[in-house]
Amino acid sequence: MTTPPTPQTLDTADIQGLVVRGYGNLKAARFLVLEIVHVADALRYLREVCEDVNPASISPRHFARQIAFTASGLDQLGLPQSSRDTFSREFLEGMDDDVRADSLGDRGANDPKHWRWGRTCEDKAHVLVMLYASRRHLEDRVTDELVKLGTAFRVVHRHTFTLDDNKEHFGWRDGLSMPVFEGVPPKPGSTTAKEQETWTSPALRPGEFVLGYLNEYECYTESPTAELADDPEGRLPVTRDGKHKDLGKNGTYLVYREMTQDVHAMWSYLHNQSKEPGDTPEHKAIALGAKMVGRWPSGAPLLTSPTTDDPDRARDNEFIYAEDRAGLTCPVGAHIRRANPRDVLAADRDVPDSIVMVRKHQMIRRGRPFGKPVDAKLDPTKMMHAPADTEDRGLHFICLVGHISRQFEFVQRAWLHSANFGGLFKDGDPVSAARRLGGDNPNDEFTCQADPVRRKYKAMPQFTTLVGGAYFFLPGLKALRFIAHR
Repeated sequence: MTTPPTPQTLDTADIQGLVVRGYGNLKAARFLVLEIVHVADALRYLREVCEDVNPASISPRHFARQIAFTASGLDQLGLPQSSRDTFSREFLEGMDDDVRADSLGDRGANDPKHWRWGRTCEDKAHVLVMLYASRRHLEDRVTDELVKLGTAFRVVHRHTFTLDDNKEHFGWRDGLSMPVFEGVPPKPGSTTAKEQETWTSPALRPGEFVLGYLNEYECYTESPTAELADDPEGRLPVTRDGKHKDLGKNGTYLVYREMTQDVHAMWSYLHNQSKEPGDTPEHKAIALGAKMVGRWPSGAPLLTSPTTDDPDRARDNEFIYAEDRAGLTCPVGAHIRRANPRDVLAADRDVPDSIVMVRKHQMIRRGRPFGKPVDAKLDPTKMMHAPADTEDRGLHFICLVGHISRQFEFVQRAWLHSANFGGLFKDGDPVSAARRLGGDNPNDEFTCQADPVRRKYKAMPQFTTLVGGAYFFLPGLKALRFIAHR
């Protein structure tokens, strides 16, 4: 019998809180993407506020601030070249790198040349300041922050988030099925280990998400360092070999992709094209949407509520796909099945092998929607009949990973964007994939497995469009102080 690995203890007092907490109790947020204009003043701001950046050890009741940097931002702040060179290749090259854009499917409407912000050639996205507060107090907090920022920065981009009830603009409950990893404090109201379990039990190794800890390979993920001489104040811990200072310890990489959502196009397609069972066109549309997502709008998964939405099952997460390998209940190409294949990765993989492999590609998601909803209550029936508008709405996809390539980029490339997944051909993610049209490998179809005959949906429109993005480093608090005191 294999001896289970010894659990690791996280230094939550040195980890920025977003790694552990989604700040769901703080219903409003604003993300400020900043360009550094005056370096000395920028460093002065960082020195002033770094002591007020919220650690993971405390759950704030009223306000939280988190700070992250792009590679060009660290360059602007004077991080030594010897330290810069130790960051991951993906972080240094940027999300909009040509080869990377091809791999991620960021072409066509998603091409970086169309982005509102985040293009490396413009070199303007340097710092990300994330502010969370109650709705009543957010704007006051933002005003205070802008005063602190002064003339040191130029605001490149910002958005206010407006949706309630943990839903996104298409009308589905979001933020479900989060990975559990060692060392995380129990959620409020949860008192036992059993209440914290998900299908991924035992908990993932913390090194999957936090640098400086063992990962699922039982090794330490590549992490940035600093020369001993560059830290005379002793702000950073020493690396395990004693030869460098550990700049990455308790930090993580933050992937930020801003996507607009064409709610009218999606519900129009569902309403006009659905061949799913239902008493009315509206029921048929919602049924097809549930097949595409893998959950009903309430969040209830098809695996535990196969024929109708059941809000009482909205938080069900203890389900696996082994008994639905063929996808007759939850289609193989459904969004949640692609994003997290759980125990059935492919037809030629057994359950234990699939679980081991899937565990190595997990992400912590911390996204929030922006813009005015089509319907205030996100009622699917009302949204599918609402007149088209030009409102700017969408989702800030944010995830935290220890290894950008193995986690975020792999999932995006091989599971979501790929036309070949789980034995499917020509099927991309029905909700979030950029459509690749023409050529030998298009991804604009969706297959609903059924007995005796499957149903095919073709010429699927693209429902989301990438309009900006970047890779950031979210440092531990000791590393933040090191950066601020350059």
